Amino acid sequence: MKNKDEVLRCLKIALTEIKQETGHGGTEFANRELDNFLTEKKIVHEKTPPYKPQCNGMSERENRTLVEKARAMLHTRNLPRCLWAEAVHTAAYLLNRIPNRKEITKTPYEEWFGRRPTVEHLRIFGCDAYVHIPDQHRRKFDPKARKVIFVGYGPSNKMFRVFDTNKHRVDEVTDVQFN
Repeated sequence: MKNKDEVLRCLKIALTEIKQETGHGGTEFANRELDNFLTEKKIVHEKTPPYKPQCNGMSERENRTLVEKARAMLHTRNLPRCLWAEAVHTAAYLLNRIPNRKEITKTPYEEWFGRRPTVEHLRIFGCDAYVHIPDQHRRKFDPKARKVIFVGYGPSNKMFRVFDTNKHRVDEVTDVQFN
């Protein structure tokens, strides 16, 4: 989700089996279209007061966990703050692949998809990586790869997100080698 206008679209995708949604009274959660959608799906919409995070304890705690992990990932590798969204996304990706409570042996990924997650593709956040430059994009004596920084995972196990420090942008790549 890139902005508040996408809340309804994302909820329509995610709320297929949810019985209750709890959210603060912010404008992204307070509109007739959202209320109609939740009513149609028989989902109870419990509203908490805005600016009172203690009333929405579970989600606020999850957000805090993600932010703490992301902050540690960025600071450990001395990466710029502009990569905070990549760090949060990667933290969530990793947390979904490990058991999150003592009494539960399944990961959130297993609960959702019904199978164990693959972990062979996991890499250290912020490690150096090298992306192959295709023949069509280089001359005879140009380097065959460019150095980038690994910052996350793409939509499949074969796709990675890397930060190109020269171009100051994040790309999704498949042809990459890690240090």
